[in-house]
This record gives sequence, structure tokens and C-alpha cells, in this order.
Amino acid sequence: MTVSEIITAVDNFAWGPILIIFSLGCGMLFSIALKFPQIRLFKQMLDCSFKNKKAASGLTPFQALSIAIGGRVGTGNITGTASAIMFGGPGAVFWMCVMAVICSASAYIESALAQIWKRRVNGEYAGGPSFYMDKGLKCRPIAAFYGIVSIVFLIIFAGVQTNAFSSVASTSFNISPIAIAVCYTLLLVIVIFGGAKVIASVADKVVPFMSVAYVAVALILILINIKNVPSMFILIFSSAFSTNAVFGGLVGSAISWGVRRGVFSNEAGLGTGAWVAGCADVSHPAKAGLSQAFSVFISLCICLATSLMILVTNSYNVVQADGAQIVAYINGNYDIFATEAVNTVINGFGSIFITIAMFLFTFTTIMAYSMYLSRIYYYFFSDHIDNPSVKLINIAINVATIMLGFVGPLVSSTTIWNLASALCGLLSLVNLACLALLYKPGVSTLRDYEAQLKHGLDPVFIPEKCGIKDADLWHRIIAEDYADELKAYKQVFPDK
Repeated sequence: MTVSEIITAVDNFAWGPILIIFSLGCGMLFSIALKFPQIRLFKQMLDCSFKNKKAASGLTPFQALSIAIGGRVGTGNITGTASAIMFGGPGAVFWMCVMAVICSASAYIESALAQIWKRRVNGEYAGGPSFYMDKGLKCRPIAAFYGIVSIVFLIIFAGVQTNAFSSVASTSFNISPIAIAVCYTLLLVIVIFGGAKVIASVADKVVPFMSVAYVAVALILILINIKNVPSMFILIFSSAFSTNAVFGGLVGSAISWGVRRGVFSNEAGLGTGAWVAGCADVSHPAKAGLSQAFSVFISLCICLATSLMILVTNSYNVVQADGAQIVAYINGNYDIFATEAVNTVINGFGSIFITIAMFLFTFTTIMAYSMYLSRIYYYFFSDHIDNPSVKLINIAINVATIMLGFVGPLVSSTTIWNLASALCGLLSLVNLACLALLYKPGVSTLRDYEAQLKHGLDPVFIPEKCGIKDADLWHRIIAEDYADELKAYKQVFPDK
């Protein structure tokens, strides 16, 4: 077997029935245990995402949200979503939605846990999967394994992002991949070596703009084709449940690709979003958890925007596992589906718009990944942060990210996509298993948060009240930064 064939085999195994059942099962478990906060606490999600105070040692909630959206919204929301339609049929869109709604509860759990056991390193907060695997599960080997695999995945995925952008830009404007690689890399150097605050500053300006603009164009496209909307939704639902004569044989593929691209695009349960959740300066872990759950819905909106404008304009093809075409509406692969959809309104505009969108989506994703990598670095070296040799490791990680960003446009898209996808599946399995073991502390944070809200308090986190140990940093955080909120809390709960 060639290296490419081995990678493909590992990718197919990683995204087999076990991960599909595990992802949806854990999402449902957390949703039930939390009483479906993604539905009943939607207003709180908004409040926790947009009501900001100046952050002393971390990011504001909105900055953390923007970076997380930047990480979740990338090539997976455009070409990834299109590939789900091509290989899973229109029914894959339904399962992507199911995945996002149910598994947003997983995003809450992992983000709350990241906050519980975060540390203050070099004047900044750092938290994430390796932190809660270490402190919560008391299992440093698993924490170290997850951290190391995450470094490899995030660096490789930087190449996936630039590869996807290059594919669109070179096809649309016949630009040389090497020219794209050079220009893209220069921009990455400026932002990545600027550090966390520069990344946050760029993200909280670019991410809202790109998200709103992309959804707005999709809505215009849908309104122009409004007469096709009823039949489009019938097609999605009938394809998802094997009642469509054309796509009935693809139900298994629809579920598989819907879940696969759901995790790939919104990252709920993957653990990557938890790295930035642990950076937020909040008075209670539930605030970061609810904000990150909301970011999953933003990612879903982008995926839906892509899906609906492709389907409503019939700008797609569908193939079986053996490569035989079931539907062939356009001449081309899934990477031009969105472009062709926009071109149906203004011929030629699709190339311009999707190229710009792909650049913004992929660039902000790599920025977010740079932030995630810095938190992993803090996990491994927080006690030696001033050591010159240790500082070189951080520089090496940033250089590797930039190098993969440069190499991305120059390599085979199939190989690099499959490698990143295989690592994504592996990380999901490890993280979800740990979340299943640690879900009780995560659930206790939301119960404590809601109990305080009922008394009209701005909730503060007292770890012992939730039965949580080894979270001593929170006593200093609340005493130093949330003294007024703590005073109000003690008036209501004097014995705590």
C-alpha cells in the first residue's frame, strides 16, 4: 500500500460507526444531563457571548468567541460542506444540523472543564483538554498524548486551509500556487508572531464581518430562488430518511458524511475550541461554556448558508462510494459547488466572492490554531516558560505552522485532507471518552450557575460548592477581579 492509501484507510476507520455512535451518544448524554441548554438557555448564550468587561489576565468573552468561531469556521464550512453533499447526498445536510444541535452540549462540557482547571501562565490564562485530562482525570499520559497529537493535527490542518484556498483561487483566477503560498505565508508571519492579543484584535473585527457577509449573500440567493425552497427542503428530509427514490441508497453515507463534516466544521467534542475557552476572563466556567456552545450555532449557520445556496440552485453532483454519479448538475468537483451557486445570479461574481470568503475563513482558522498551539505549549512548559530553550520550542511550533501553510497549496489535496481528517477522528475519540468520564463536574457548573441566576446574582465560581477539587486559582480570580460579585454572593449564601 502507498502512504496515501494507508492514510485513507486510517481515515475511513477513524470515521467508522464507532465514532458516529460515540459522537451522537455523548452529545445526547450531555444534552439530557444539562436539560438541553442549547435550547432553553439560548438567551444566556447571547448574554455570555456579547456582554463584556475588560479582561485583566485573559481574553474578553467576545474575543474568545471570535477566535473560536474563526477556528470552527473554515474550509470545512464551504468545501467540507460541499463534499458532504457530493458523497452523502442532500440528506447529509440534515445530519449535519442534528450533529451541531445535539453536540453543542459537548462544546459546553469541554469549555466549562477547560475553565475549571485553567492556569495563569505568563500573565495569561491557559486551559484546554490536556489541562482537564491531567487535573480532572489525574491521567497525565492521556493529557500528553492528546496534546502531542493536537500539535501535529493543528499544524497539518494549517496546510489543509491554505490548500483549500489555493484550490479555489487557482481555479477561479489561474493564480500560480507558489504565488498564493508566498503571499499567504507573509500575512501569517505578521499575525502569528504578533501573539495572542494581536490574534484576538484581528479576530474580533474580521470574524463578525465575514460571517454576516457570507450569510447575507446566501440569503439573497435563496430569496431569488424562493420558488425552489419547498422542494429543496423536501429533498433534504426525504434523502435523510431513505424515502427518496434517487438518494435512498445513500442514507448510511448521508449520516456518516453529515456527522464527519459536522465535527470537522464545528469541532464540537473535538476539544480544539476548549483551548480558547480556557483563555477567557469570566467569573464562572458556565459563561465560557455557554458562549462556546453558541459558537457552534454560528458555524452551523455558515454550513447551512453553503448547503442551501448549493441545493437551491442545483449546483452540485452526487456520487456513490464506487464513484458512479447519481446526479450530475455541473461540470466539476465539490470545491466549485459554492462558486457555481453564486454564479447563477451574477456570472463571474461567484469566483470573486467565494475566493474572498475562503481567504478570510481559512486565514482566521489558522490564526485560531496558532492560539490553540500556544495553549498546548503552556500546558507542557508552564513551569519553565522563561527558559531560553523552551522559548525556542514555541518559536519552532509557530514556524512549523507557517511552513505547513506555505506547503499546503503545493501538495495533493486528497492526501493532506485525509491525514487531517484521520487525526481529527482520533482526537475526537480521545476527547469524547474523557468528557464522558468528566461530565459530572461540567454539569455541576451549569446547575450552580443557574442557581445563582435565580437569586438575581451575577454568578461567581466557588469550586468546592460544585464538589470540584484542585481548582485553587479560582479563589484568587474571584477575590481579585470579582470582589463585588463575591460580596453579593455571600449575602445570599452566607454559609458558603
